[in-house]
Amino acid sequence: MKMIKIILPISALLLSSCMSILPEPAPAKSVYRLTNTVEQVDPSPNALQLRVDTPSAARLLGSRQIIVSPDATRMAVAAGTEWADALPNLAQQAFIETLNGRSDIVGVIPIAGARTNYRIHMNIDHFEALFDQGETSAPMVIITYSVTLAHSGTRELLGSKKFQRTRRANSIAISSIIPAMNTANNEVLSDIADWISALQLNNQEALR
Repeated sequence: MKMIKIILPISALLLSSCMSILPEPAPAKSVYRLTNTVEQVDPSPNALQLRVDTPSAARLLGSRQIIVSPDATRMAVAAGTEWADALPNLAQQAFIETLNGRSDIVGVIPIAGARTNYRIHMNIDHFEALFDQGETSAPMVIITYSVTLAHSGTRELLGSKKFQRTRRANSIAISSIIPAMNTANNEVLSDIADWISALQLNNQEALR
């Protein structure tokens, strides 16, 4: 009995080989932004002009990684997710948007080229979801900034303060953690703006 050889085209063999060795495509990451729904208002004629520097942060907090903490001492990265930009850039923009909702302070970023009498610098100390009740319970979001305010020309330190807000997420899902982060962040940025306003810097400038 004769054996019949089946000869496949080389192209078919190559296609079969490629299909067997190519890795499965990685699932797309979920990308999140910091959002601020404050309604923009027109600044008053004597509104304070404030330079808003890009916040500083430790290496992990200064990246696009979304941070969760299994306990008070460890930090981890939420898998399959990331911020739309490095967190300090998002925080800077969120604070500018917060100031856009006020008539007494105008926020200016350094690259705008506008001259300002005052500048604010913020350090992001905490921006994480802490699983303080165990990994199966909704975490507590903790947002903390250390803030310094100085006169741009004289570099005189006008104030320094730490601000923190917390908020419990509705569940362990990242889709629940991100809104809690947004809410807590908007609250703490509003606290910072209120603090600047309470310093009555325009009155101080009139006395110089």
